[in-house]
Amino acid sequence: MHDPGLNHPSLFPLRENQSSILPVIRKILNAMRGAILPRLGIAAALTELQKILQSDSFLFNSFTPPTDDSILHQSAPLPQGLQDCLQGNTFIPDQSAIRFSAGSQYAVLICEVIRSQSPLGLICWKNTSWSPEDIELLQTVMAFIATIQEHDALQRRVLGESHYDFASNLLNWDGLKDEMERRIPRLDREGLPATLMVAYIPGLTDIAQKNGFQAGEDALVQCIALLRKAVRPTDAVARLSGNTFALWMDGGDRFAMAERAERMTAHGIPLLIEPPTHLPLYLGLISREPEDQETSPDTLLERATQALHDAMDEQKKWRFSYEAP
Repeated sequence: MHDPGLNHPSLFPLRENQSSILPVIRKILNAMRGAILPRLGIAAALTELQKILQSDSFLFNSFTPPTDDSILHQSAPLPQGLQDCLQGNTFIPDQSAIRFSAGSQYAVLICEVIRSQSPLGLICWKNTSWSPEDIELLQTVMAFIATIQEHDALQRRVLGESHYDFASNLLNWDGLKDEMERRIPRLDREGLPATLMVAYIPGLTDIAQKNGFQAGEDALVQCIALLRKAVRPTDAVARLSGNTFALWMDGGDRFAMAERAERMTAHGIPLLIEPPTHLPLYLGLISREPEDQETSPDTLLERATQALHDAMDEQKKWRFSYEAP
C-alpha cells in the first residue's frame, strides 16, 4: 500500500486548540443517539462523519478484505483501484491507521478489536490526502462504534436468555408466552376464556428521529401507561417490537374485548410531548375458549397478528381473528 503523505490541508478545520474537535464529536454522537437501533445509530454517525470530512466510507466486519456478507455500512462502492490495494491483506487491528491511494483517491483504513467477534474495519476515501487531525477524528469515532457493537452483541446475548424488554421494562414474547402457559391451566379449571390483543402504534419509533431522543423516550413511557390503563393490573403486557405490543387478558371474552377494543381505538394515543402528537392505534384480537388444547400461544399470536394486518388492509381500527375469511 502506498502512503501518499500528508501534504494536503485537511478538510476538517481544526484550530490549534484541540478542544475544537469536541463540537464535532458531540454532533456525531447526537446523530448516533437519535437512532432507535444501534445499527441505525452507526449509520447516522458515519453519514455525519462523511459530511464533515467530505469523504465516502465503508464499514465492514472481517479479518480479510470486505465482501458482501461482511458489509455493515457503505456510502458508495469502493473504487476498483482501492479494492485492488486491499486484496490479499489480513487486517491486524491496532492503534495505527493505514493510508493508501489509487489514482486520484486517497484512502485510510482503521481497525478496531471487537470482543468475541471479528474486528471492525473502516475505509474512508476522498480526493485529497488525510491530515493527522482527520485520522484522529476517524479513530475516535471508530472507538465509539466499536463500543456500541460490543454492547449490542452483549445485550443480544442477554436478551436471548431474558424474558423482559429492557427498554420498556415489559415482558418480551418469550416472557409473555411463559406467562400465558402458566395461567391457562387455571383458566381451564375455572372455565374462563382469555383474549390476546396485539396492538400496533405506527409512528412511535419515528418520534426519536423527528423530535429528538428525549421525546422518543417520553412517547414510549406514555404509550405504555395508556396501554396499562386499558387492562387490569393483573393482565400481562409485553413489547413485541419497537411499536408493537401484546396484551393477555384473563377472563376476557369476545364481547367484552370488542367493547374494550372500540374504546381503546376511538381516540388513539395522544402524547404530551413537544410538539404534542397524536398516534393511531390498531388492534388484532383472538380469544381462547376454555379447554382449547389445540391452540398454542404461538398460534394465538399468529392469528392475532393476522387479524391486525387484515384490519389495517381494510382501514379498520381493530378486528377479531374469527372475523377473518
